[in-house]
Amino acid sequence: QYTDIKMISCAATKLRFFQSVIGKRLFASYYASMDFSAKETFHAKDLIIEMTQNKKQKPVFDTSLRFGHASSDHMFVCDWEMGKGWDTPQIIPYQPFSLDPMNSTFHYAIEGFEGLKAYKDAKGTPRLFRADLNMYRFKNTCKRISLPDFDGVELLECLKELIKLEKDWIPQQEGFSLYVRPTAISMCDKLGVAVPDKARLFIICSPIGPYYPSGFKPIKLFCDPNNVRAFPKGAGAYKIGSNYGPTIAPGGQAIKQGYDQILWMQDENVGEVGTSNIFFYWKNQQGELELITPSLDGTILPGVTRDSVLEIAKEMNRFKAVSYTHLT
Repeated sequence: QYTDIKMISCAATKLRFFQSVIGKRLFASYYASMDFSAKETFHAKDLIIEMTQNKKQKPVFDTSLRFGHASSDHMFVCDWEMGKGWDTPQIIPYQPFSLDPMNSTFHYAIEGFEGLKAYKDAKGTPRLFRADLNMYRFKNTCKRISLPDFDGVELLECLKELIKLEKDWIPQQEGFSLYVRPTAISMCDKLGVAVPDKARLFIICSPIGPYYPSGFKPIKLFCDPNNVRAFPKGAGAYKIGSNYGPTIAPGGQAIKQGYDQILWMQDENVGEVGTSNIFFYWKNQQGELELITPSLDGTILPGVTRDSVLEIAKEMNRFKAVSYTHLT
């Protein structure tokens, strides 16, 4: 139990099984049955903390604060080696890594990551929003690209310690936060498509304001008919770098045309936006108010916000909240 960091839950006190029926199809929450365990893992009780002796100057926490442009004073690091398992977890001063040019992360994109935020409430207490869900999704991402598994509860406890240490980096303003980026990479220094024999898990933090330069305003989306972000039965449901790199060029073209982001499509089926899931609120042909979103078919990311919105909408019971297999 932490005295200065708390977890925010959605409207439900505990995550419960969510389902919506469309015709004869049954959809379950991606997070309905989470297993955080692992055969081998590091432990938060063994965490070593090395305080920095050279604290950075913090940026101004206003609308000039750009996403991912500043890093905090400390980072979490834990290494893994095949046959030896996980090393002792550490929080150390923020610093660069040295990687061999043959590192397989460079050549085969063996890297996965997560993204979540730490906030401050009205009393200045650091808070996280359903961070356990991010740990579960991160575990699944690592498994998908053959990086070592870990206990999600242990990682979350280490992450909390990092947030406690970096609490002065959390902006107090509404809409601002400390972005937290857990990442796992291969540390294998050999060419060849193979399971890495070494890996590194690390967490960095960055204070952020509005994601878009326009601030918290509506954005313009471009429905791209020529490019596809992910394919059925592929890896679109995981946070891996290879899902994002190929979207940069089409995204740049959309910006040149006056748009903010791409709404990715599969033929005529709606997928997700470049940085988020998407919802539509409308009145259906039966005259019913309906909140709809594409279903998790393996091509889109199972967003924590997406799951939370569906949970809350279900509890509100003011309109239908459903996910469609084919939303065109």
